[in-house]
Amino acid sequence: MDTKNEQKPFESKEMEEWLDTFFLDPYISYLDETIFRIDLYDSETAFIVEALLPSIQKENIDIKISANELQIKVKLFDIQPPHGSQIKTRTVYFPMNISHLQTEATFEHDILEIKIWKHQNKE
Repeated sequence: MDTKNEQKPFESKEMEEWLDTFFLDPYISYLDETIFRIDLYDSETAFIVEALLPSIQKENIDIKISANELQIKVKLFDIQPPHGSQIKTRTVYFPMNISHLQTEATFEHDILEIKIWKHQNKE
């Protein structure tokens, strides 16, 4: 067992490559324009995922975490006839399992911020 990587799974070359791929992938830019924008930040203590959700009500946002995926699902309502609704979804795939990590979400000023703490307890 490699205890060095076990203690610091977030400080690997794989993590660095994953972040580079996320920001340089043209498909991600396309999704930002057509569905809703997502920004990803990596701090010493947490991953921070921000989604820009203008004119969305808090109760119409659903967040799910499973294995290495963070899914944000938003229900949109048409204000012009014919009235209806649609669901838009974005999924962020992490290079490791995040389902056991503590998370915290806030929604203010049209920005959904999700913190995924890298350690079980906030530091």
